[in-house]
Amino acid sequence: MITLSRGCEGIETAMNTNLEENRFSRALESLQRLSLELDIPIAIVGGLAAIRYGYPAATQDVEIAVGIDQLGILILAAPRYGFKVASESKSGWHTLMHGDVEINVVPEGGKARDTSPTEIPGPIQLGVHRGLQYAAIEGWVELKISSGRQKDRAHIVEVLKKSDANTIARIDQHLASVHVQYHSEFTHLAARRSKSVSRSSNAAKRHLNPKNAY
Repeated sequence: MITLSRGCEGIETAMNTNLEENRFSRALESLQRLSLELDIPIAIVGGLAAIRYGYPAATQDVEIAVGIDQLGILILAAPRYGFKVASESKSGWHTLMHGDVEINVVPEGGKARDTSPTEIPGPIQLGVHRGLQYAAIEGWVELKISSGRQKDRAHIVEVLKKSDANTIARIDQHLASVHVQYHSEFTHLAARRSKSVSRSSNAAKRHLNPKNAY
């Protein structure tokens, strides 16, 4: 079963709402119930995963990766679990609503953009074999890089600032096995992270030792 606490606490802080009444928490709980009862692995990606991995990203929706063979089952069953099917797409990029929470489906085998060199991995490839879980951090970074959006690159850098060396090495190894373009982009983002961490460390030292600041 999914552990909602860390992610939901991040959402509570970012949105200044009560955890018990958090609309995201209710939507995730319904998704969890659906995924377990119908045996559909679902991976949480997007902004909620950024929160999970330490960066309080502002997000207004839930993004979930679903296997290509289970997209139809998801759409048919969703209303039984409190979801409204807001839109359907032949390519699988469906949109659900749970109250006023928008849930965007990221389909396995799709592409984040036309020029993406790879297809979107499914929940299994993202480390989710059962139920509703957060995508593994290396898979989340892969999806963020594949989108090509500057905002997503910025989210990666912020998450890397909260990550240890072993985690960064694991992401690097994963992306090297996926595509050279993704690996090259990650190398650049990791360098940005290192420069930022170094500047912050030097600023802290100057604050503690003002006599050595100049």
